[in-house]
Amino acid sequence: MLDNFSRYQKRLTLECLFPTSSQNKCACGCGKELPKRRIKWYSNDCRRQALNIFYIVKGDTSVIRQNLYRLDRGYCRNCGVYSNDWHADHVIPVFKGGGACGLENFQTLCVDCHKYKTIQLDRIPDSDYILTTSLDILPSPNNTIRTFNKSIGKDIIGNTVGISKCATV
Repeated sequence: MLDNFSRYQKRLTLECLFPTSSQNKCACGCGKELPKRRIKWYSNDCRRQALNIFYIVKGDTSVIRQNLYRLDRGYCRNCGVYSNDWHADHVIPVFKGGGACGLENFQTLCVDCHKYKTIQLDRIPDSDYILTTSLDILPSPNNTIRTFNKSIGKDIIGNTVGISKCATV
């Protein structure tokens, strides 16, 4: 079972997130029918994509950072400044149910913006507006990614809860 209030999912298995289909369909969710001699994945690309998602949800920081860098190239989503010393930040913090999430709940923040967001979240008891304003940020080269995150970010908790029907190991 996924724990939305935990950063790392220690007992999570690949089978839990991507169960083998009894209808001869790819486990990644692409809907493609499995070719002969294939048991779980339609292609090696489907398997690689599923493994990538699995490691992100499990909380593997190196995989999260690699994928986030591919999206943002080190530019802060809040102020748009490039930094070699950037942080991978949960849009919805773990303590508010943002753990066990996909890449849509992560954003690149510079050290200063990350400190500011953290201070605001700690000081304000009902800090939900910080979460939504961190998605409505200044224009930068990554505007399409930001819009994508905004549309999914509002539903991230519902998406991860839907996956969490998996049995614990």
